[in-house]
Amino acid sequence: MMTKLILEKLNSPEVEHYGYVLSSLPSMSEDYLKIPEQIEMIRNLKLSPDFIINIKCADYDLSHRLSGQRQNPETGKVYQKEQWDPVRKEVKKRKRDYQGEEEEEEEEEEHLEEADEEEEEEELEKDMYSQLVRQPEDFPEKAIERIVLYKDTMLRSLEDYMADHDPLYLFELDGNKSSTDLYLSVMSRLESMAVRSAAVPIRLLPPDDEDVPEEIDNEELLRTLSGYKMVTPGYRWRRSRWGRTCPVALKQGDIIQGKHEFSIGFLDKMYILSSQEALQKFMLNPRPYLLPPMPRPPCKVALIGPPSSGKTTLCRLLAEKYNAKVVDMEVAIQPVIAEERQSLLHKAREEALASAITEVQMKLQQEHLKKAAARVPEVTADHPEVQALLLEAVKKAEQLPITLSPDVYADTLEKHISQIGTDTEDLAGKGWVLDNFPRNRDQLTSMQEREIMPDTFICLRDNEEDGKYLLTRIYELHKDEINSAIMERLEEEERLKALEAQEALTQMQELELEPEPEPEPEQEDSQPKLEAVQEEPEDKDAIQTDPEHKPKTIPEVKALPPVWENGFPEGPEMEPFRQQVKVFVQDWEAMEASIPGASLCLVEMNGKTPESLLSEAVSHMERPFKYAAWELSGVDLDEEEEDAHALADMEQAEEEGEEEEEEEAEEEGGTRKRQLGDTAHFCPVTLKEKNVLFPCADEYAAKYREKVYYFSSPEAREKFLQCPEVYVSHTKLLKAPPLRVFLLGARGSGKTTHGRSLANKLGIFHIQFRERLQEMIIRKTKGKIPFADEAEPEEEAPEDLEALLASEAPEEPTDAKAAATAVDGPEHPDAELALTDEEEAIKAYLSDGEPLPTEILDMVLPQWWDEEPFRSTGFILEGFPQNSEEVQYLAEQSLFPDIAVIMSLEAIDVVERLLPPRLARWRERRDRKMELQRRVREIKNRIREDKIAKRRAELLAEQAEKLAAGKSNAIGALLNAQAKEDEVEGSDEEQEEEMEEEIEALILEEFPPDEEGEGEEEEQEVNATERLEMEIGDRFETDITNLQILQDALADLHIPQISISAGRKSHIVRFQLCERLKSLVENREAVFEKCYPLSIGLARKLLRHSFKYYSAFGCWDPVRLSEGDVIQPIQGPKNPTYPVLYRQFIYFFASKDTRSRFIVNPIKYLQQDKPKPSLPIKIAVVGPPKSGKSTVARMFAGEYGLQRLSIGEAMRLVLSNQKQTELACQMSKHLTKGLTVPDELAIQCLEAALMDLVCSTRGFVLDGYPMTKRQVDLMAARSIIPIRVLELQVDTKEVLKRGLMDKMNAVRSYPVHDSPQILTIRNACYKRDVEAVREYYQQHFQNWVVIDGHRSKWWVWNKVLEESRISVRHIQSYLERIRQVGRAACIDRLCITPQELKSRLGEFGQYCPVSLALHRELQDCAVSASLEFAAEFRGHYYKMASKENLERFLETPEQFVIPLAPHPLPPTHMLPKRLTAAEVKAKFPKQVEMQGYCPVTYMDGKQRYEALVSGNIEHAVEYREKIFTFDDEQKLQKFMRLPETYWNQKLPHKLPPKKEPVLLTSLPMLGYLEQGTATAVTKALTAVGCLKPKYPFLSVKKSALLYVAYHLKAYNPRNSEYIRKKYKKKMERFEESCELISYLGSKMTQKYKEPRERPIDFDHKLQTFLALKGTEPTSTWVV
Repeated sequence: MMTKLILEKLNSPEVEHYGYVLSSLPSMSEDYLKIPEQIEMIRNLKLSPDFIINIKCADYDLSHRLSGQRQNPETGKVYQKEQWDPVRKEVKKRKRDYQGEEEEEEEEEEHLEEADEEEEEEELEKDMYSQLVRQPEDFPEKAIERIVLYKDTMLRSLEDYMADHDPLYLFELDGNKSSTDLYLSVMSRLESMAVRSAAVPIRLLPPDDEDVPEEIDNEELLRTLSGYKMVTPGYRWRRSRWGRTCPVALKQGDIIQGKHEFSIGFLDKMYILSSQEALQKFMLNPRPYLLPPMPRPPCKVALIGPPSSGKTTLCRLLAEKYNAKVVDMEVAIQPVIAEERQSLLHKAREEALASAITEVQMKLQQEHLKKAAARVPEVTADHPEVQALLLEAVKKAEQLPITLSPDVYADTLEKHISQIGTDTEDLAGKGWVLDNFPRNRDQLTSMQEREIMPDTFICLRDNEEDGKYLLTRIYELHKDEINSAIMERLEEEERLKALEAQEALTQMQELELEPEPEPEPEQEDSQPKLEAVQEEPEDKDAIQTDPEHKPKTIPEVKALPPVWENGFPEGPEMEPFRQQVKVFVQDWEAMEASIPGASLCLVEMNGKTPESLLSEAVSHMERPFKYAAWELSGVDLDEEEEDAHALADMEQAEEEGEEEEEEEAEEEGGTRKRQLGDTAHFCPVTLKEKNVLFPCADEYAAKYREKVYYFSSPEAREKFLQCPEVYVSHTKLLKAPPLRVFLLGARGSGKTTHGRSLANKLGIFHIQFRERLQEMIIRKTKGKIPFADEAEPEEEAPEDLEALLASEAPEEPTDAKAAATAVDGPEHPDAELALTDEEEAIKAYLSDGEPLPTEILDMVLPQWWDEEPFRSTGFILEGFPQNSEEVQYLAEQSLFPDIAVIMSLEAIDVVERLLPPRLARWRERRDRKMELQRRVREIKNRIREDKIAKRRAELLAEQAEKLAAGKSNAIGALLNAQAKEDEVEGSDEEQEEEMEEEIEALILEEFPPDEEGEGEEEEQEVNATERLEMEIGDRFETDITNLQILQDALADLHIPQISISAGRKSHIVRFQLCERLKSLVENREAVFEKCYPLSIGLARKLLRHSFKYYSAFGCWDPVRLSEGDVIQPIQGPKNPTYPVLYRQFIYFFASKDTRSRFIVNPIKYLQQDKPKPSLPIKIAVVGPPKSGKSTVARMFAGEYGLQRLSIGEAMRLVLSNQKQTELACQMSKHLTKGLTVPDELAIQCLEAALMDLVCSTRGFVLDGYPMTKRQVDLMAARSIIPIRVLELQVDTKEVLKRGLMDKMNAVRSYPVHDSPQILTIRNACYKRDVEAVREYYQQHFQNWVVIDGHRSKWWVWNKVLEESRISVRHIQSYLERIRQVGRAACIDRLCITPQELKSRLGEFGQYCPVSLALHRELQDCAVSASLEFAAEFRGHYYKMASKENLERFLETPEQFVIPLAPHPLPPTHMLPKRLTAAEVKAKFPKQVEMQGYCPVTYMDGKQRYEALVSGNIEHAVEYREKIFTFDDEQKLQKFMRLPETYWNQKLPHKLPPKKEPVLLTSLPMLGYLEQGTATAVTKALTAVGCLKPKYPFLSVKKSALLYVAYHLKAYNPRNSEYIRKKYKKKMERFEESCELISYLGSKMTQKYKEPRERPIDFDHKLQTFLALKGTEPTSTWVV
C-alpha cells in the first residue's frame, strides 16, 4: 500500500512541476517487491532521479548513533542523543554562557531575557525528555544487525545502480556531519551546478483583500498587480500574453476573464485566474496551462457573409488551422427538417384519411340512395378512392415549406457542439466554426439564451459602392447562367423589335396604298413611333417578299462584351442576387448591435485571397493573446523612479561599508533605471523601414513587453503601437546597418588623408562631399571651384603688353605670347557652356558656402544610405554637413551616421601645414611676374633700339641731303674759315663727330631711356609670409566657429561625437582613429545589446524565485571560458562574483574586467560552445623538501578554490570536527602514547576529508602525499586516485640552497626542522621511496608528470596549470561524448589501469581497427602502453596506431567495428607472434622458413637474386606455425603489419653462398679498435670538445684526459647499472669543479665586499676552489 501511495504521488501533477526527494525507496521490506525490482522500478520512473545522494558513515558510528536515538511515544518524533542527553546539553549551555560573557554590555539584558526564556523551555522539555523511550530496533545489537542486513541485501544493488548513474550527479556525503552541514553542502553543490529551483507560484492578493475595487479596468488592474509582492524592489511583475484571461479556463477551451482575488505571480509574469478551482489547479502544476501552444485561442467562431463571399472556403481554412470542425447548419438541420416533414406528413395523412373515408362514405351513400340499395358497404383505408385522396393530400403536404423556430436551430447547434471533441482532451480538437450562422437576430438571441455564443464573429463584407466587388464575384461564379439569360432576353427583345418593325412596315404600306387622309391631331402622336423604325435593318425587300420566314428577318444579337464596365452586367438578371445581398445586409445590421464589440471582426474581402483573409481572421482571434504596446505615461515614469529608489536603497544596504562598490552602484544606477528595448535608444521604426540608426531621446517613448522604446516622431510611435511585433526581434537578433561616419574638421586638419586610410583599413567607402559636387559641374567649369577666401588674385599683364606684342617683330611672337598665356591662363572659347540653376547653386556652395537647395541634396545624399553597394558596406563621408541647414535636412530625411569624428587642432598646426604650399605658390607668382617684367623690358628696349636706329638713319639721311644741297657754299665758307683759323688738321673728322653728337643728343631727347623702379613696390617674402599666416589664421577661426555650430546641431540630434587630436603625427592620428572607432567596428553586432550589472545578493534572490534564469554558462565566466579556462571560477566571500543581467538570464563573472568586456559585446562570448560539465580536480603534488609543493598547492587553492590537503591537515580535521567517531578515538590512542598514526588510519582521515563540500565540488590538491608505495596501495584500495601526480624535481644542492634562503629571509614564530642535516635526510628518504611510487603510477595510471622545479614559481605554476587543464579538458570531452548514443570518446588521461583496459578491449584486441579496415594492416598497438590514441565505443576500448586514425575512428566509429567493419581480426593462431632468440632455439628441430632469408627484403626487391639477404635471429616471427627471420627491426614490423603479403614465398634454385662470421678478436689492432672502441672514444672526445674542461690547478691536457676517462667509464655498456651511475656522479662532480673557475671569475670583484653582500654560495665555492690547490690526479680518481 505504501509503495502504491508513493508511486501515485510520484506521478501526480504536483511532483511533475515541483520535483521530489525520495528517501523511502528502495525499502528493506520485500513484501511487495524485491529490492532489485524496486531499484528497477525507480530506474524506469517517468521522472527518474536526477541526483543521487549517498551518505556514508562508519558502522561503529552509525550503530552508536542508532543506539542513542529516543522516541516520544505520543508524537512519534525521534531525538538524537545530542538533543536529550543532559550531560551534552549542559556542555552546550556552558559554552553558550561563556560566549555570553564576552558580549558587549549593551546586549547583556537581551541575552538575559533569552536565557530566561530558554530556561523556561528547558524546564518544559525536561518532562518530555523523561518520557522518551528507546525503540527495540535501536538497541546496539539490533542496530548492528540492521546494518549488516542492509549491507548484505541492499548495498550491492545500490552500488551497481549508482555506478550506472552519471558521476556528476552523484553526491557522496559524510554521515558524521550534522544534518545542517549536509543540507548546506547539497545546496551549495546544486548552486554551483546552476540547478534551477522549482518555480513556486505566488498569490499576489489575499482572499479578503479589498484594496482593489471589483469594477476595474484591465489596464489599471494589471498595473496595480505588478507592484504587489515583488520578489525584490525594482523588479515588478510583467504582463503575460494571457492578459486578464484565465489560463486554466483557456486550456479547457473557454475564454473567461480572471478575478483579481485569484491573481498569481509565476516566474516573472502575473496571471489572473477565474475561480478557486482554477487557482488550485494552477498552483499544483502551472506547466500544462502555460507551455506552447498556449495561449491558443479556442476556435469558437461564427463566420457570416453574403452569398458567394467565400465563407465556406474561409471556414475550411480556419478549421484546418486550428484542427477544428466546420458546422454547416444547412447540413446539421436536415435531420430535424426531415423529422419535422415526416411528422407533418404523418399528421396530414391522418387528417386526410379521416376526411377521405368520410367523403367516400358519403359518396357511396348517395350512390346507394339513388340505387335504393339496402346496405352501404363499409369504407376502409384500403379503398382505392380513399387511397387516391390520401395520395393527393400527401402530395400537397409535401409541397408545403418547413419553417423551424430559432430555438430548434439553437437546440440542434448545442447538441452538435456537445459532440465535438468528446474523444479527446486536447483543446485543438474541440474547436468549431459555424458556416453562415446565425442568419438573423432571432437565431442570435436564441444562442445567447442558451450560452452557446462563439468567441469570435467574423463578417465578410464589401464596402464598395453598391456592392460592386461582391456582385462582380457573383457574376463570375454564375457567368454562364447570367450570360445565357442576357442573351435570351436580348434575343427576345430583338424578336419583339423585329415584329414591331414588320407591323409598322405593313401599316406604312397600307397607308401608302390608301389615299392620304387629312391630317388629324392623332397622327401627330404616331409620328415618333414611325421615326424609331429608321434604325432597323435596311433589308426591306426580304421582309416584304418573304413575310413567313420571320427568324430570317430578326437581326443577329451582338456578342456580349468580354469585360463589363462595372465588372458585371446591369440588368434584371442580377436583380435576384442584389436582393440576396440586400437581405443579408439588413439581417446583419439587425444582429450587429447585439454582438459584443470585442468579439466582432469585420473583414473587407475586396481584392483579397483566401489566405490573406485567413491571416486577417487569425490575427484578430489571436490579438487578445499578443503583447500590447502602450505610450509611456507619467504613471510609468513614477513607477520607474520608485523602483530605482527602492533598488538603490536595497543595494546600498547590501554594500554598506564598501565605498568602491557604492560608487560603482551609483554609476550603474542610471543604466539599471530603465530597461531599453531590442533597439536600445534607436528608433525601431526607422531601423526597420530605412535601415538607419536614428538616436532618440525619451521625448517620444512607448513600452512593449515591459521594455522602453524611443522613437523619432509621433508618427513612428503610432506605427509601433499598432503593430509592435513587426519592429522587434523574435527568433534572431536585430542586425545593425553598416558603419557610417561623418568626418569633419577645419581645412588643413588632414581629413582626406586620414579618411582614405581609415576607409581602406575598415573596407568601407570614402566619400568626399565637396569632390562629388565638383564632379557634377566640372564638365562646364573646366576646373575645380576653390573657396572664396582661398581664391588667389589673377595676375594681370601690363597694360601695354598687347600693344608691345602687336608691335613686336613677326619673328618673335611666340615667346611673348607664351609669357602672356602663363599669366592670363588658357584661352577659353567665347561660347562657354551656360550653368543651370542647380549648377549655379553648387558653384555658390563650393565658393561662398551658400546652403544647397533640398533638390540637390535629394539627388546626392540618399543614395549613400539607400542604394548598393553603400547600403550594405558603409562609408566615411568627409566634409558634410557644413551648416545647420544641412543638419536639419539630415534630421528630416532620417539620414544619420553612427558617429561624427571631429578633427581638432590648433591654429599653429594649420599654419605649419598650409603655409609652405601657399608660400611656394606666392614665390611662383612672384617669379612669373618678374619674368614677365623682364620680358616687357626686353621688348621695350628692342622696340626703342629699332626706333633709334630708324631715327638715326633718318637723321643721317637729312644731314647727307643738307650736305649735298649746299655743297659748294659750304665748301667755300669752310675754306675761308679754315684759312682764318690756325692750321687746323682733320676738319672732316671733327665735323663727323659733331654731327654724331648732335644726332645722339637729338635721339636721346626724342627717345629718353625708361626709368627703372618707377612701378609699384614689390612685396617682400617676409611680408608675404606674415600676410599668409594672418589669412590662414582668420580662415581657421572661421572654420572653427562653423564647426562649433555644427557640433551643437549634431548634439541636439543625439549623434555621438569623438574628437581626434589631428595636430600630431600622421601615424598617431591614424592610431587614434582606429582605437576610437574600434568598439563600433568590433562590437557592431552588439550595438543594440544592453547588460545590467547586479549585486550578488540581488542576483541570487532573482534566481531563487525564478524571476530570472541561469544562463547556459551556469556559474562559469564566459570571458574566461573563451580564453581556454576549463576550471569553474570560485565564488565566495574572498572571491567576489560580479553578476550581470542580460535579457532574461544572469551571467556570473570572476572579475570586473571580464564583466566589462562582456558588457561591451555579449554576443561575442555567447556564440561559443556551452561549458562542459564541471568536474572536481584531483591533483597530487610531490617532491623533495623545499621543491615548492606547498606553493603550488596554495596557488591552486587561492586561484580556483581547490582544497589544499596535507595528510596532517586531514588528521587534524577529523580530530577537531569528528571527535566522537571511532576513527578519532583510534587516532587519539596512538597520539597519546606518542606514536605516529598508522597509514591505514591516515588514509581513512584523508577519505573523510575528501567528502568535504569543496573537495567534492571543486576538487583537492594533495600536498606532498603519497610518499611511499604502501600509502599508494592504501589510497588505491579506497579509490583515491589523482588524475595527475606532479613531481617537482629538484637536486640536493638546490634543496639545501633554498633551505638556507628560507632561514635567512623568513621571520619564524616557532622553530622549523629545516636544518641542512634534516633536509638531507628527508631528501634521501624521498629519493628512496619515490621510485616505487613513480613506477606504480606510471605503469598503472600513466598520470605521473615530472616538472623541473629549478625554474621560477611562475613557470612551474603555468606548467602545472597547463597539465591540469589538459587533463580536465580530456575528461570533460570524454563525459560529453560518451553520453551521446553512437559516439566514441578518447580515453587518454582517464587513469585507466592495464587490467581494466585488458578486460574491456574490443573485438580487435590491441590491433588498430582503422588500419585494418582501410589498409588491411595488422598494426599492433601493444608495443606502447600509452592510451593517447585509445578510444571507447559501446563500452569497449579500441587502440589506434596514430592520431589520424583516432580522429577517423571518433568521427565514424560504426564503420570500423563489427558488424560494419570490412575486415575482421584473424583468429589468434593466425596472428604473427614475435619470438626472441631463445624462443627460436627452443623451437628446435623446427627450422626457419626460406632458409633464414628475410622474406620482406626478398619481396620488396621484386624477388631478385640481389634481394636475398639473410635474416637475424634477433628479429624472428612465428606465423601460421612457421618461423621467419628478418634483416632488421623495420622489416620485421612490416611483416607484422602485412603477413599475408610476405609469408608464402618460394626461394629460387640458385642461392648466394653463406657468409662465415668473423670473430672480433681475430681482427688486427686497428680493426679491433675501430669495431670495438671507436664509437665510445668518439663520443667522449665530442663531449670534451663541447665542455672544454679546466680543472683547478691542473693543465688543460690533464683535465681533458681525466674527463675522457670518466666518460668512458660512465657510458660503458658492459658495466653494471650501479657502476655507470657511480661514474656519472664522479663526472658531475668533476664538471662542477671545472665550473668553479668561470663562476669565481664572474662573481669576484676588485673591491672587498661584506659577506652579506656576496652571493649565498660564493664563500662555499671559494673555499672549495682553494681546497683543491696542491691536489694531483691519482689512479683512485678514475678507478
